[in-house]
Amino acid sequence: MGKIVKLGLTLALFCALSAGLLAYVFLLTGPVIEANAKASFATSLREVLPGAETFRAVSVPGVKVPIYEGIRKGARVGLAVKVAPRGYAGEIEMLVGVDPDLHLTGMKILSQRETPGLGTNMLKPKFLAQFIGKGVRDAFEPKKDIDAITGATISTRAVCEGVKEVLRNAELYERGKP
Repeated sequence: MGKIVKLGLTLALFCALSAGLLAYVFLLTGPVIEANAKASFATSLREVLPGAETFRAVSVPGVKVPIYEGIRKGARVGLAVKVAPRGYAGEIEMLVGVDPDLHLTGMKILSQRETPGLGTNMLKPKFLAQFIGKGVRDAFEPKKDIDAITGATISTRAVCEGVKEVLRNAELYERGKP
């Protein structure tokens, strides 16, 4: 057998062994990763809708984004809505809490790929805090009622559009709730 054939067989053996080990590790860690993601999301729900003890997914005709109803002692305390508006570098996945009067109770950016040092400033508590307490009557316009992130107007506008989408969906839910 030639050196090239032996080398090819050795390489194929290492590839098969590596692929098998990788698949095994994935099978072991997959459930743990999934459980951690669910726990992290549950924490995020409680952060954006303080006071809610439990959450249940609800569906609203014509709404394609996930909506979760927050409940405390059998009473509804509001909604948490997950949206993903398009920012400068991609989707900005966010979770927004809304009380029954359609005012924001909390916001959390779940994932984003905006420019470090510019668009990523949307993660700062000061930026997010300016949305809390605002509602359907507010404009959510950068440089008007929302302080824009310097050098990241597209990112700021995307977050504002996401909040407007959340409020539209929450309003649809409020109109059609039982």
